[in-house]
Amino acid sequence: MKIVHDGKEVPVDHLHTGTVSFVCPCEELGRDIIVRVHFTHHCYTKAYDPREHAADQIVCYDAPQRPRVFCPVRYKLSLDLPAIVKTLATRRVHQTTVQRNYVFIVPLNVNNLLYEIYFMLQRALSDDKADLRLTVESAYPVAVTTPVPKRPNAIRFRVLAYKTLRNERIRFAPR
Repeated sequence: MKIVHDGKEVPVDHLHTGTVSFVCPCEELGRDIIVRVHFTHHCYTKAYDPREHAADQIVCYDAPQRPRVFCPVRYKLSLDLPAIVKTLATRRVHQTTVQRNYVFIVPLNVNNLLYEIYFMLQRALSDDKADLRLTVESAYPVAVTTPVPKRPNAIRFRVLAYKTLRNERIRFAPR
């Protein structure tokens, strides 16, 4: 799959549905949990602003009234996104204010930026060979404030995967 930006084709095959999956070891089940990853266009686009962008720069829509444009910064970071996501099995993630979503944060070695990767984790469809479906809903750099704000509600991804697969409630301390 390709999109056109400034008259040039830009490949986004690295984010094509079904091209990325990983295993998450699970002692409780006595086997690995297979996680298939899906990426949304928010990984390489940003919101359209008519003061900043021309109408012909729109590459997709979230909804009829919510156009999006190609973002070179997000796109460049997205090239490493499949490899980053594959490391989640050994990482901690944080619950967001939208309780069905989680965020994984990767420090970038440039200008005090963090790469925030927002995702949803759910059981895979019955016709999928994977156990879980992880949808990366958005990923973008953010400036680090000083002091760095604490992120509440951390959970090891492998625990999150196990509980999601078993359809168990995930409990966090009150905020």
